[in-house]
Amino acid sequence: MAQTKPVIVAIDDEVEFTDMIKDYFELRGYDISIANKGVEGIDLIKNKKPEILILDLKMPGISGDEVLALARNVHPKAKAIFVTAYDDGGKTKARLISEGAHACLDKPIPSLKMLEDAVNEAYKEYLKV
Repeated sequence: MAQTKPVIVAIDDEVEFTDMIKDYFELRGYDISIANKGVEGIDLIKNKKPEILILDLKMPGISGDEVLALARNVHPKAKAIFVTAYDDGGKTKARLISEGAHACLDKPIPSLKMLEDAVNEAYKEYLKV
């Protein structure tokens, strides 16, 4: 049977946020793994080969940018969605999109449904590649 939902790895240093999205996506039948540190996330990406990455931009140690760069070495087709509270007037979001991020959502996100919609759109793009 064909896989209908993407494998997701979410990496964010806010434990409450990763716990919340893990619960939300698991209840809806997604395979989601979470990490609260970039280096743990890289290991998950190597092991799970996710189609979708949900990344925080600013994390202690290794940033979401760096995680994405390393993830591209392991799994170049993976689609990234950044969820961040960082705001520099849109410059960073524009850069991330130009570097291939599928979407950049503001934290706190208005609804998890919005994140799920972004995940499903990114998965459709992934399947086209």
